[in-house]
Amino acid sequence: MTEVTYYVAATLDDFIAGPSGELDWLHPFEQAGTDYGLADFMAGVDALVMGRTTYAVARSFGDWPYGERPAWVLSHQDAPTDGSLPPSVFWGAAQPHELVAQWMDRDFRQVWLVGGGQLAGQFLRAGLVDHLMLATIPVTLGSGLPLWGVPQKMAPQHWTLQAHQAYPNGVLTQHFKRVRSAPSCG
Repeated sequence: MTEVTYYVAATLDDFIAGPSGELDWLHPFEQAGTDYGLADFMAGVDALVMGRTTYAVARSFGDWPYGERPAWVLSHQDAPTDGSLPPSVFWGAAQPHELVAQWMDRDFRQVWLVGGGQLAGQFLRAGLVDHLMLATIPVTLGSGLPLWGVPQKMAPQHWTLQAHQAYPNGVLTQHFKRVRSAPSCG
């Protein structure tokens, strides 16, 4: 069974980037020796999925940070033709259900939904986010790119807290798992 995990850092007011995609608010929290669980998480990741803007941000860091893991970049725009696209990257448009079916056919157990918020919102509305691993950064921006993209109507989804850790710098990591049947009250 393929599970999709949205592992992301967000501000206290639920933004994953500033209004123009800025990530400078994260820099004070990038401390040597503290990866907020990312390395352990990555050890179990079989594949990744992200939007075009998130791909551009990852490429701006220099070398492709995800190695040879297969990665899907969802975009309606054409793929770069300058030879910069890593060989493990699949580029194109697809619906979340189509992708999950492909990943199941490939026996992927864990797929990291890297971002952005719009793509995460599409997977959430389709009922395809199994885990949310959220690093809440003690910063407020007031505006920016929302955690789940532009809010849209959807049925409630229930989540249970699996683990959490507070760091001395104020970062709080939380791991939520989606409950597939509504919890009973009482």
